Amino acid sequence: MEKTEITWNRHFGRSFLKMAAMLSMLCDHIAFVLIPAADYPELYYIMRAAGRIAFPLFCFMLVEGFTHTHSKGKYIIRLLVFAVISEIPFDLASSGLVFDWDSQNVMWTLLIGFIVMYCIEQLYNNYMAKFIIIIAGGMAAYFMHTDYSIFGVFVIAMLYLFRYNKKTSMVVMGILIITQSRIEMFALLSIPFILNYNPAQNNVKLPKYFFYAFYPAHLFILYVIYHLHGSL
Repeated sequence: MEKTEITWNRHFGRSFLKMAAMLSMLCDHIAFVLIPAADYPELYYIMRAAGRIAFPLFCFMLVEGFTHTHSKGKYIIRLLVFAVISEIPFDLASSGLVFDWDSQNVMWTLLIGFIVMYCIEQLYNNYMAKFIIIIAGGMAAYFMHTDYSIFGVFVIAMLYLFRYNKKTSMVVMGILIITQSRIEMFALLSIPFILNYNPAQNNVKLPKYFFYAFYPAHLFILYVIYHLHGSL
């Protein structure tokens, strides 16, 4: 009898990475908004740990989007619009306030990171100027109190600078990750997804604004669920 060999395609396309990031983020936010850490510490920690996978994937896809977009200006406007739209749902879900000036949503971090990449692109071999731009972007995120703050901007910048050597970029990102809190170490689990990314991989094509709409929508829904039914 002829033996049939079954092989598994380990390559992930753009839509797969986006969906993985969104599911990870949803898991994180469900725990953050709906699950009391004091009552369910193990469940809370596991779900928050699983949620650490999301941000590096979003940063990586942002860099991919930057390098392939036909209009960086429109991309910036899109990020800005959804950063503004997402702010009230984010503040409601995170603090219960309509406006919380002490914490801004992650779209602002992605926007700052995109602008940093745009500035770096214009500077060619001026390495000192690139360094200053990255620091300035990190400081902007810090003073705006954006989600992931300086760390987020630095991750985006490093992924962009080392985009032609994926393994090196993962080492640099890993170093940045291990400088963060202990739970943030679970963000290292995003690395296998990125290393096996293949832009040519055929998979389901998501609507253009699906992720952008999902971010504020799921935060607002979680906030409504919390206030309708109380914490679990």
